[in-house]
Amino acid sequence: MGASEPITLSRACEVIEIPSGTRATLPAGAVVRIMQSLGSGRTVATERGGMYRVAAADTEALGFRKARPAPEPTSSGT
Repeated sequence: MGASEPITLSRACEVIEIPSGTRATLPAGAVVRIMQSLGSGRTVATERGGMYRVAAADTEALGFRKARPAPEPTSSGT
């Protein structure tokens, strides 16, 4: 999978730096490219070459709709 088109973050976004695992924040307006999509999270690269993991809860900052929580299971009244 190749890199996506440049995406400008709509808000500050909590991320995990790859490969160190250090938590960081990318500021609103930062330009990134999606490098990989695993599940509902994304791995992005910045213009300066840093790679970061964006959790599913923050993907709306990349322009994706926020995932809806799964509906509660209903119990059958037997």
